[in-house]
Amino acid sequence: MFWLGRKKIGLALGGGVARGIAHVGVLRVIEESRLPVEYVAATSAGAIIGAVYAAGLSLARIEELALKIRWSKILKLAFFRPGLITSQVIEDLIIEYIGDKDFKELKIPLAVVATDLKTGGPVIIRSGSVARAVSASASFPGLFSPVIYNSQHLIDGGLAYNLPVSVVRELGANFVIASDVIPAIPPHHLPQTPLHVFGRALDILLNKLSFQERKLADILIEPHYSEDIYPFDMHKARKLIAAGEIAAHKALKYVKI
Repeated sequence: MFWLGRKKIGLALGGGVARGIAHVGVLRVIEESRLPVEYVAATSAGAIIGAVYAAGLSLARIEELALKIRWSKILKLAFFRPGLITSQVIEDLIIEYIGDKDFKELKIPLAVVATDLKTGGPVIIRSGSVARAVSASASFPGLFSPVIYNSQHLIDGGLAYNLPVSVVRELGANFVIASDVIPAIPPHHLPQTPLHVFGRALDILLNKLSFQERKLADILIEPHYSEDIYPFDMHKARKLIAAGEIAAHKALKYVKI
């Protein structure tokens, strides 16, 4: 049993492309448990969910956003050659739901993680346009164009901190709940298509990159999927939300405030 007392709770939301939708189920359980989240750090798909949560968007609207995201909505070809799709579509999506907010306008302090394309190092964004920061954090390399932010070319934060536990501790949290939506167990079936093979390879890489950060969490929420769900399976949103909810109930049932 975890008695939180005066602990300052931080929430770390990891990346995972479509699997980031599972964070919505996690947030539902956190809300039901009335756990007072005081800080949020988020990466990639987690940054999309984390930003609207930190802005105070209702859970119903966050779920609406998660169910609304489809490749048909974001597949807008850009003329920018280093990426197929303009990252502006992510920025526009965030603005549609919370407006063009500055970090200082958020209800919960937020840190968004991106990766510097030139140096490969992490870039922790805590000021400026929230929507632009999120678009940088979620700019999957080779698919979305890099985002220029404070003269840096930024891409997906998963390459630096896919599960930003240490980042949320630096914000001030001394009790961290981390939601890692990358499957930690092998798939049910061997991937058969090139896209699924790529997705499985990505999962292997991100699991290795997140190993140390996972150990730093006080509570680790790991959704398990009843079927193979790959990074680009946006159409399985409801199953992802359900998986996040089940995992959060299991991980948080012994946490009391």
